[in-house]
Parts: sequence; structure tokens; C-alpha cells
Amino acid sequence: MKAIEALKNVFVGSIMGIFLAMPGASGATMAVVFGIYERLIRDVSHLTKYLIKDLLFLLTVGVGGVIGVLICAKGLDFLIDNYTAPLMFFFAFLIAVQIPDIKKQGDDGERMTSVNYLALIIGFVIMLAFLAMGGIMEQAEEGGAIVMFLAGIVYALCALLPGISGSTILLAMGLLGVVLDSLSNIHIIDILPLAAGAVVSVILFSKLINKCLTDHRRSTYCFILGLTAGSVVTVLVEALQYNLSDCMVHCVVASVLGLILGYVIHLFSSRFAPTEDVQESD
Repeated sequence: MKAIEALKNVFVGSIMGIFLAMPGASGATMAVVFGIYERLIRDVSHLTKYLIKDLLFLLTVGVGGVIGVLICAKGLDFLIDNYTAPLMFFFAFLIAVQIPDIKKQGDDGERMTSVNYLALIIGFVIMLAFLAMGGIMEQAEEGGAIVMFLAGIVYALCALLPGISGSTILLAMGLLGVVLDSLSNIHIIDILPLAAGAVVSVILFSKLINKCLTDHRRSTYCFILGLTAGSVVTVLVEALQYNLSDCMVHCVVASVLGLILGYVIHLFSSRFAPTEDVQESD
């Protein structure tokens, strides 16, 4: 049984890694959809307590995540350069199909409160704000330790927050190309500050997110739902900025494929989602 569980975790981690590297997609959203998000946040926010206790889970998901990121980084440059608009439509519909699963994860059977609605609106507005930040760091073409450290912080924070695509934000900041090149070619001198930024981000934000899930679970998931819905709008707006007359057929096909893959992921998540409650008091 442990071997089967390990293979499932590697598979889910690989999907998370692929989605983490994709603009418009969220690795953390996949963690929510597959039902392991709260367990991950609990473990990384109390690492000294759960590192040994939940080692198999953390190790197998981590290995799968690295595999997914590297696989995606290898081919993503070509797709972005040649099929940007269809790719954005694919991501937008892929994310849209996930919204009901995310809503279900946060449903506690109670009626929505004004605080829940406010959290939903804030999440949505934040994603629109990222849309307005396009090109903020377009000059950062040469990379460098500081740039890679910043990218690591962004990636890790987005990995902790479902609905936010780290690659989409890095694309808007002009950093995605640098990061993908470093990952696909395994440039250790660039990967080290990237990893350092990710570690700092996890240390700074994981406990906060875990507390929000523990004490304000419904509002936290409403916030995540707002981020997810906002990301769909953001990606579609980005896609519509391209000349679609030359690639309309590709965009339609990509949208259909996004819907199909989203439904397949929904079926997988329904089968893999755990039934036990992982939230524990400290």
C-alpha cells in the first residue's frame, strides 16, 4: 500500500510541478484539487514536527514536483514563442473547470457571510492588479542573483497560494524566460539563489497561511476562489491582446483540450482525495 501511495504522490507532485511552471496555471490549485493542499501547508509550516513523521509524503511529492518542473521547463519556451495565444486559452479553460472543485474544498455547509464575500472579492481584485503590473521588470533580461532570488520568492509564495500562477506573474515581470532557461539547462549558479528565495518565502509565509486555514478556513478558500476566478480573467485578457485572426482554430482546439484535461483532472482528484482530516492543533 505504501508503494502505491508513493506512486500516487509522485504523480500528483509531477502534475503540481508542471502547473507551477506553466503561465496561467497554479501548482497549489492542483494540490487543492487533489486534496493534499492542507496537509502540505501543515507539514511545511511545522517542518520540525512533521519532517520525520510525514517524510514519505513530503519526499515523494517533492520528487514529483521537481520532475514536473523540469519536464515543463524543457518544452515551454517553444510553446510560448510559437503558440502563445492558444496556450493562454488552454490555461484559462483548464483553470475554469477547477473552480467547482476549489469551491467544494472550502464548503462547510454554512451560508456565506459578508467576510467570506469580501475575501472572495479581494482575491479577485488582486489577480486583476497583477494584470496591471505587466512589464514591471522587462529590463531584467540578464538574470543575476538578486533577480533569481526574487523569482524564487514569487514562485514559492504562489506555490503556497492556490489560484495564483507564479509563472504568469514572472511573465508579466519579464523574468519567466530567465527562470525557464536556468531550469531547463540546469544552471546551478542561477538555481541556487532561486532555491534560496523559495526557502525564505516558505519560512516567512507558510505559518501565516496555515493559521488562516486553521482559524478562518471558509474565508481563506473564498480568497483562493477569488484568486482562481481572477486568474481566468487575467489569462483571457492577456490572450486577447494577440492577433487571433491567424490562430483562431488553434485557440478553439486549445480551449476544448483545456476543458477536457480539466475534467480528467477532476476525475483523478475525486479518486485520489483523502478522506481523513489532516488539520491538527499544535
